[in-house]
Amino acid sequence: MTVLTTTIAGAKTGRTAIDAAGAYGANWTAVRSAEGAAAAFDWASAVGLLRYAFQPIVQLRSGRCHGYEALLRGFERTGFANAGELLDAAEAAGLLATVETALHAKAVAAYRALSGWSEAKLFLNLDARLIGRPDSPWLARDPAASRNSGIVLELSESRPVPSGVAVDAAVDRYRQSGVGIAIDDFGVGHSGLRTLYEARPDYVKIDRFFIAGIDADSRKRALVAALAGHAHALGIQIVAEGVETATEFYTCRDLGCDFAQGFLIARPRVDLTGLPNRYAMVEDLNRQDRRQPSESHRRLSEVIERLPPLRVESRKTELLDYFRRDGSAPIAPISDEHDRPLGLIRERDLKRYVYSRFGGELLRNRGLGDRLDDLVIRSPVCDISTPLDRVIEAFSTESAADGIVIVEGGAYAGVLSSGALLRLVHERNLAMATDQNPLTRLPGNAAILRHIEGALADAGRGHVLAYLDFDNFKPFNDNFGFRQGDRAILMFSERLKAWAGSAGTAARTADAFAGHIGGDDFFLGVSGGEEGEVLARLVELLALFRSDAESLYDAETRVSGGFLAKDRYGALRRFPLLAASGVAVVIPPGCGHLTPDAVNAAIADHKAAAKGAEDKLCVVRLG
Repeated sequence: MTVLTTTIAGAKTGRTAIDAAGAYGANWTAVRSAEGAAAAFDWASAVGLLRYAFQPIVQLRSGRCHGYEALLRGFERTGFANAGELLDAAEAAGLLATVETALHAKAVAAYRALSGWSEAKLFLNLDARLIGRPDSPWLARDPAASRNSGIVLELSESRPVPSGVAVDAAVDRYRQSGVGIAIDDFGVGHSGLRTLYEARPDYVKIDRFFIAGIDADSRKRALVAALAGHAHALGIQIVAEGVETATEFYTCRDLGCDFAQGFLIARPRVDLTGLPNRYAMVEDLNRQDRRQPSESHRRLSEVIERLPPLRVESRKTELLDYFRRDGSAPIAPISDEHDRPLGLIRERDLKRYVYSRFGGELLRNRGLGDRLDDLVIRSPVCDISTPLDRVIEAFSTESAADGIVIVEGGAYAGVLSSGALLRLVHERNLAMATDQNPLTRLPGNAAILRHIEGALADAGRGHVLAYLDFDNFKPFNDNFGFRQGDRAILMFSERLKAWAGSAGTAARTADAFAGHIGGDDFFLGVSGGEEGEVLARLVELLALFRSDAESLYDAETRVSGGFLAKDRYGALRRFPLLAASGVAVVIPPGCGHLTPDAVNAAIADHKAAAKGAEDKLCVVRLG
């Protein structure tokens, strides 16, 4: 059996691969075993034949390159089909840590050769089988030597972490070398909530499975939105993997993802010359988006405290000076060299130093460590466009007592205090009460208009905008009384709420919004659903209400199928039992030129046709 050893420059002095990365090519030596057998495989040559392609990870709202994932290429020259096969073979030979360390050193050397490399991070896949092993790369022996490395280890979960390994303790050891932690391919394989809990990562990379077609799949949207909200409450940022279409981009951005990676933005590049630090594709997509910034975005921009951040590498004496300023806040936001927020330092936590006998000297003693890392408290993080409901959820966590860090384009923007949040909640509740039908508690005209405008601006998806009202409601109301009329309105509104609430499950792909225009006039907006299925369910809704409404009459009236009442001209005539009809305006994807007036005109022109239709629905296609 042949044993292969590698000496990376500096390893014998106790430094990590990052410190020696410039010296890749560093001394692979095939060592014969005691039995004297020849080497079965030349691992040094195999690693030498491989090369790295870099794929950018880009901030969704700014287009700024946050980092690169290093992806191995050139397997056809090694006899292996992919990285998995190569690492499996290395593990079988007892050389997994050696091969992984050499590959990482090669990637870091390429990264360090980039112009402006310190402005972006390098994301490196780490085989899960190495987590917790003493020979794993990136276990710091000299933590101070590796600060500001710019490296993020992606814990690859294509294979499970070995049983018995304490992931949290292992991750702490990696962090001591100054690297960040990401969970790769979250949601598939062995990557799950337990790993999220134990690893306490800086990033979660959502697997392509959940991103593909997310614009047309409400279940995927619900899962990603929930994950983004949970992650931000823990101070974790989200990377959407495999973004390939503009509609996927917009959806991931609007659901709260911080970064994107995928063919839409850039394919992996082996030629690493001239990599941009900003991506015009992302800037163009944001510029072309006709939707205005949300009200939440505007109000958060107005109420956050834009406290100046301290860099984590700042000296502790700078922290003392920060809190000495007149009118200073009781917290100091801390960011890394890329303006990414790391958390908060609380003034009250310094009291144990300041009021102790030698506390001031301890804070100033460089020999005890002069960075701020050990004082930082992890804080929830929300994007400035995060809906208010999710900001409230983030504030419900114990770690949010001192405020929530707000980011814009992935970079620190300010801090939202509990007092500012209370003002926002009060404003939201007041606005909802003002624009809400007092009988049905459904959103009113202003909210309906905002929904129509938002749908027309969302050209990436198809939409169905439906106006629904009762047939012959006035004679019913006059003949049976306002109380029965209110019962009919409430009956229909409950059906409508249930329809909208189940749209994502029943139609599988739809987002639905229900509103009450007033009286017996209602609105239903459906975005992203399959047109035929949405229309079929609308017909079903109208049929169900027609059946429900029979309960409003006595047995004799139900049997006769109608009732006598005066029409609008005062003439007595027979009217059928109460029913509802609707005009459904269908707007196909890619139709970006329509206005709310055009939708309203189409509805007005076809209301009579809807009431005369056998199924009580008239479909109008615009665009």
